[in-house]
Amino acid sequence: MTLCIISHTEHYQDENGIIKAWGSTVTEINHLLGIFDRIIHVAPLHEGQPPKSSLAYADTENIIFIPLKPSGGKGLRKLSIGFTALSNLRQIQKGIQKADIIHFRAPTGMGLYVLPYLKWFTAKPYWVKYAGNWVDPEMPLGNRLQKQWLQNYIELETQVTYNGNWETKPQFLSFDNPCFTKETYTQAKSAINQKSNPKDQGWTLCFVGALNEHKGVPLILEALKKLPEHIQVKTIHFVGDGPERAKYEELAQQLKMDIYFHGFLPKPEVHDILAQSDALVLPSKSEGFPKVVGEAMAFGCVPIVSKVSCIEDYITNGDNGFLLKELSAKALVQSLLQLSGFTNSELNELRLKNYTFAQRFTYAYYNKALKEKILNVRLR
Repeated sequence: MTLCIISHTEHYQDENGIIKAWGSTVTEINHLLGIFDRIIHVAPLHEGQPPKSSLAYADTENIIFIPLKPSGGKGLRKLSIGFTALSNLRQIQKGIQKADIIHFRAPTGMGLYVLPYLKWFTAKPYWVKYAGNWVDPEMPLGNRLQKQWLQNYIELETQVTYNGNWETKPQFLSFDNPCFTKETYTQAKSAINQKSNPKDQGWTLCFVGALNEHKGVPLILEALKKLPEHIQVKTIHFVGDGPERAKYEELAQQLKMDIYFHGFLPKPEVHDILAQSDALVLPSKSEGFPKVVGEAMAFGCVPIVSKVSCIEDYITNGDNGFLLKELSAKALVQSLLQLSGFTNSELNELRLKNYTFAQRFTYAYYNKALKEKILNVRLR
């Protein structure tokens, strides 16, 4: 069985001519070969060197990349979505012709023409993954139009996988985002066993994501300045990058703790930081369900996250993590105060509870769900 994936995942060609893309997506596709014979990935090919977080496909004979022209962006650059549509549809059709089933990943600018194309110009079965925040009150117009299309115009037999439980139609399926192998999940248990008491050693915190205001980076820095003295934060790691990184590094110099800005890192190095950290701090304005929350749960890193989208389906405040009541430094300080009030045995109990729950974020669990909920429905 051949699967054609259509996505906006950025691909690059390195100095040796090897195609690489975002590590999390590549790893997920590598594991999809466990249930598909061949995978065709149709996605944009960008200029420049691949970021450190990029990976090459594990099997280039059975995972075939078809390049699209990049499009979208801010301001007038959005017009490129229309300018590249015809060329990109030709490439998409090449992938579709060779496939038994199609998978489209939304929301993305080209979704404005890909979704109608899949409905009206192909008879092959497909399913759609909507990775954004389904209930974002400030949803961009393009995302809103794609959401409305999925709610009102998609065929009854076509499944939509998304984060949360917001729709009553049976074709909308809540799906967990996979983020690690069974082997990594097993190895993560040792990280929990090796955690020291943060009350003795000082707290180690981490943030993983784009370095910008939307993700809450300035809010984190402000909260750290307001922490009471009895909460000793020893270290905080910022994993990710963005245009405002230099500004945040300058602000961080005012804080009396070790602060590291790592930039983008390969997944094993991100896991190493989660293993070292006591809490993941992620005060985003909007999310779907960020994979790093599931990874943090496996590695004994307590999630402190904003109460957006479906996150409260996974995190119960004060039980297995903390949900920020509001996006403010005060709320973040309050959550850190609550966390610091846990005894070491209570903290270990929380970590073990999250570790057990995190099994649902393995690729094996994801593949099993695909076979049961998507493939058996579409191809029986």
